[in-house]
Amino acid sequence: MKKYTDNPLNVRLHQYQENKLNEMLNNENYCIKKGIYSKSDAVRSSLNNIIKDYEMTTLGTR
Repeated sequence: MKKYTDNPLNVRLHQYQENKLNEMLNNENYCIKKGIYSKSDAVRSSLNNIIKDYEMTTLGTR
C-alpha cells in the first residue's frame, strides 16, 4: 500500500518560514521529540493539524 500520492505538492515558503524550518531541523532534540525528520514531515504535520481543526469546526455543518 502506497503511503503518499503520485503527485508531489510544490510549496513556496516565505524566507522567514524557510529560515525557521532550517533552524528547527538543526535542533535534533526537538525534531526527535516531535517525530520530525524532514521538511516534508513538518509540513505534513502542520497540514494534519489544520485538517483536524477544519473537521472539528465544520462537524455537523455539511
